[in-house]
Amino acid sequence: MPLRIGIVGTGNMGRIHARVLHSQRALVAVADMDFDRAKSIAEGYGVLAFDSVESMLDKVDLDGVIIATPTPTHASIAKLVASKYDVRGILIEKPLASTYKDARSVADLLEKKEIKAIVSHSEIYNPVIDRALSLMRQGAVGTIRTVIHDRRGFVPPERLPSLGDIFEDIGVHDFDIMARVSSGPATLYAQCITEQGVFNSAIVVIKFKDGRVHVFHLSRQYVGRKRSMDVSGTKGTLSIDLFGQIIKVQDLDKAPSADSRTINLPELGATIKVYGEPVGEVISDFIQMIETGKKPRVGLEDGVAALEIVEAARKSAETGQIVQLDVHGRD
Repeated sequence: MPLRIGIVGTGNMGRIHARVLHSQRALVAVADMDFDRAKSIAEGYGVLAFDSVESMLDKVDLDGVIIATPTPTHASIAKLVASKYDVRGILIEKPLASTYKDARSVADLLEKKEIKAIVSHSEIYNPVIDRALSLMRQGAVGTIRTVIHDRRGFVPPERLPSLGDIFEDIGVHDFDIMARVSSGPATLYAQCITEQGVFNSAIVVIKFKDGRVHVFHLSRQYVGRKRSMDVSGTKGTLSIDLFGQIIKVQDLDKAPSADSRTINLPELGATIKVYGEPVGEVISDFIQMIETGKKPRVGLEDGVAALEIVEAARKSAETGQIVQLDVHGRD
């Protein structure tokens, strides 16, 4: 029997989740304070519409809930659902919360209530990241020296209050990726440009005790969209296009090994093409987690750890000082 899942929030991400859930025959209800918007989505998929999470959960027996509301509301809604209702699983759009303190309190409550949860750091579910992480672990570029993360696009100023600052909105993706590549004692330095008093563009440099460096270029003031990573190591480099789902492997002195998805290049390199829809992978992991108890790829502790780095970046940007931190490695 298909799971019964409801969505709270029918904005940009809520609509994507609704489409994917409907394709998996698991969507039964949506809720939004803007009832007309919720009703429009519900009518398109033949499900129920409500004007609040309480009214939805009071009237519909759900196995799981997806929280896709504005960032500042994630923690309060997750706590409400966990405290008052009997659901088997919760998916929280990134970030888990706006602050480390709130993230920690949500994680502690859900663990106490034994409610399974996923935080939708969707880039971890991007097949190109999965493949790139595998290549790095296999030593495809040797010992990693530097990683450059570039994530830029444009967000209208009126949307900034609902999304929060640049670190919690888009930085969490790359901070989580970094923790799956590098961990341990590090120093962090951040410089920002603000819009309406909100950090909206940033350069962040994190240097680990072993000398490895991660550089983050984050911006919501860019015409176009860029999501890429460049990994440099002692043997070669990986150039990763997160949108195109393409990895270019360059070796310093010999051609890399190939597989059925690899196109050999003349300059001692290869291009690897991967395929997949990250949100679809998130939903599949969510459903599997509820049905089988399988550990999710991005759990509560991953969400909490990312917020630790977010707050370190905020502190550096606010004070202009280097901040010490300890990056907890993620699986």
